[in-house]
Amino acid sequence: MPPTPAKGAPPAPTGAPAAPTAAATSAPAAKVTVAPAGPPSVGLDDAPGKRERARKAVILFGTSTEGSDELRFVPVVCSLDGKLETGKACGLAMPATARVRTTRTDTNAPAVLTVTRSTRDFHDEAGGRNYVAPTGPACCMYNTCVDETIPYFAKGNTVAASRVIAIWPETADVDLKPQPAGADGVEFADGPWVGRAGERGVRIDQALRAGQMRLVATRGPCGSCGALWVDRGGGFAVVDEELSSTDGFDILATSDVDGDGHPEAIVYEIWRNDYGLHVLGNDWSKPAYRFNCGNI
Repeated sequence: MPPTPAKGAPPAPTGAPAAPTAAATSAPAAKVTVAPAGPPSVGLDDAPGKRERARKAVILFGTSTEGSDELRFVPVVCSLDGKLETGKACGLAMPATARVRTTRTDTNAPAVLTVTRSTRDFHDEAGGRNYVAPTGPACCMYNTCVDETIPYFAKGNTVAASRVIAIWPETADVDLKPQPAGADGVEFADGPWVGRAGERGVRIDQALRAGQMRLVATRGPCGSCGALWVDRGGGFAVVDEELSSTDGFDILATSDVDGDGHPEAIVYEIWRNDYGLHVLGNDWSKPAYRFNCGNI
């Protein structure tokens, strides 16, 4: 479902809409010829242009802001001189204005965008908190905003897009693999939901394998019984026991932003009235970074 703010959420002026925020970046070292706009990537990170490993590389999550023609981005995971970082630290590594490439199978975002930091302070009326520019909340719901990051905005996007992934610099090779729905040939018959009377009605939304690890998103048996399961070689376990009451999960992509051979997983949480997002680190045992505006 689109990540719109819950009913009653405060209006989101420029600088802090109710969507995950994005951070700041530095300019790409090498110039590359890239089409200024184009169709979104389909299934692969195949936006036009060459790829190369960068000393600093950031992956951002973006979504449309309600009542606006802007896309709003927040940094979620990055590599800074080979070290894996998350959240605000990734935004601080970016320049105030940056070109990013986008990729996601279900958006109409241009393949290349110019994004800029907010220059206006933001006041969370519901939560009573002030964010001094360029900082802002990661997302907002009806009763508060959460986390602190550095929002980025792309102006002039007139086509609604709900779940966009962006990469800075636009040429950076982060081994990004957007993940489609479905099982994609992954064997998961040994999962704990199989053959148990209490788990009837559970369905598989997504399943993927990266090396020896498997990640599975399930729904059911109730409407808010989404679960995320990981197998790191010893059998399936729930990723985080605190992730309860979600409607489901959308595994947006895997990546290897720091190039160490151990993938990260970027996961969107589907809630009844808002959304959350988290990044699983190298061993996928628990979220390395998470913000959550989901509520039921």
